[in-house]
Amino acid sequence: MIVAPARPSAIADDSGHGGVQILVTAGPSRFAADLGPVDGGLDIGPNPHDLVAAGLAACTTQTLRVYARRKGWPLGAVHVEVTWRREPAAAPADLFERTITLSGDLDEAQRARLMEIAEACPVHKMLVAGSRVETTVG
Repeated sequence: MIVAPARPSAIADDSGHGGVQILVTAGPSRFAADLGPVDGGLDIGPNPHDLVAAGLAACTTQTLRVYARRKGWPLGAVHVEVTWRREPAAAPADLFERTITLSGDLDEAQRARLMEIAEACPVHKMLVAGSRVETTVG
């Protein structure tokens, strides 16, 4: 059974004034999204690919934190960097490179397990598996 969310996960509003600056609502937050100047934007906010990369970084960090907390492991700070690039000759062409830095008094087995757990991050799994997008007219 599929349960519909109580509210949209994200909303993007374009004022219609001709720019590519978009007001995004994601969860309880509102912020601007934009494109870089080379693509006709003002670079005042993340571009759409940056937003996807941010979702992967945030989900990875939260997944690691929740797992370590549940295990009672001494995980300190977690730093996740994600870089997106397009490689047209590759399949798939989109590549997200993720670098995970873990601090804390963890042994090698715990560090290795946390790196395995990063692969179980729901956004990672969604990106690797692919997703469906169904569009309707509002």
